Amino acid sequence: MLTVAISTSSGQFALVIGENNRILSDSTEYLEQGSQELDDFLSWGLQNCNRDVKEITHIIVDIGPGGTSRVRTGIAFANGLAYSLGIPVCTVSSMELAGIDAGTKFDGLPVINSIKSIKGNAYIGLYHQSLLSIHYGTIHEIVPQLVMDLERFVVVGFHREAIKQLPALCDKTIIDSGLSFGNARIMIEKSDLFIRNMHHFPVFAQPITEKTLINTT
Repeated sequence: MLTVAISTSSGQFALVIGENNRILSDSTEYLEQGSQELDDFLSWGLQNCNRDVKEITHIIVDIGPGGTSRVRTGIAFANGLAYSLGIPVCTVSSMELAGIDAGTKFDGLPVINSIKSIKGNAYIGLYHQSLLSIHYGTIHEIVPQLVMDLERFVVVGFHREAIKQLPALCDKTIIDSGLSFGNARIMIEKSDLFIRNMHHFPVFAQPITEKTLINTT
């Protein structure tokens, strides 16, 4: 009973195969071979751990936000594989992955994550034990509102340095995580958190984009 986890929103695709929260194969070990195609990652991973595609029972895919074309490609691959095998796709936001990663490393502090978009805008998320909200706009407008009631928080993502320099946050303690993206391996190590977000055909996983984004509180 294998789980395949696909990360779409970082600088490159990642595909991790695991079982019972244990990692069996990680595509970052395959990059030296030159290919960055998800089907090659899957074939190599299954061969590497001596397993068969028919043993896959769940697919977890990062639905962004992130680079639109990469996110869409990764989700399309996940949906196609799930359809062919008759298994569910389980979705997770890149903001939640980064929040879990940084929150674990920094004693459960709230996490602000930012992903660069167009025209000076960004996707900005607040994670504190769960993903509380995702917003779209400028860091100058959104971040001060999100952290208004926080004294200390961790920053992840493209705008870490810019957020630390915001005049409106001069009274806050801001900890730079050093992380640009969440770790894809978390999707396997904490798979129970994501498997509940299952989509079965004819419902497919959908990307988080500027147009589809819905803020949650």
